Amino acid sequence: MVKDPKSAERQQRLRENKRAQGLVSMQVWVPAWGRKNIRDLEARICTQSSTFKDKDGQHMGKVTTDDLMSQLSATEEVINGEITIQKIDGDTPVIQAIVQDVDEFPIMISVGDEQVLMITDMWGVDEIIEGKESELNAVLLRANLPMPLSAFSIMGERHVIFGSLSVNSDVNEMIEEITTLANNIVDALDYCKEYLRA
Repeated sequence: MVKDPKSAERQQRLRENKRAQGLVSMQVWVPAWGRKNIRDLEARICTQSSTFKDKDGQHMGKVTTDDLMSQLSATEEVINGEITIQKIDGDTPVIQAIVQDVDEFPIMISVGDEQVLMITDMWGVDEIIEGKESELNAVLLRANLPMPLSAFSIMGERHVIFGSLSVNSDVNEMIEEITTLANNIVDALDYCKEYLRA
């Protein structure tokens, strides 16, 4: 079988990124059922390696976009392709996460000092049936409470769905937030389709 050159380039960039963070590669042998445990342990150790002490000498987690990218890259969901991630550089770098079968709604992840914000653009005002915007907004407000790990908001002329977590959250909690947000997007579209133009 011929190897995909782009895949090899991605692997090379990932290795270089990890080396730049002061990480080293290790080979371990475990039973098949232990693979996820090793990946979880790796993510926890990488998180702990990026700590610093505050003025009281307490260890505080300082997570960067690159740290989170590295942690997410080591998860089973990203490795097996259920979720694809890509860093987008800019004034505020973000991670774009795309969940399999919900690829038309990328989740944009930004890392702040205290929280990780995950947000997805759903539709614009121009996609709402004329005269139905107030009714749709009322429906979304009522849906905010029962919707797990997510909430709706309006940014400019766009309706979005978002979730947030502490920067010190475990990488598995981050994955759960990403997958839950994707599921909630699908549910929201189904719930609100009578208010949207076809």
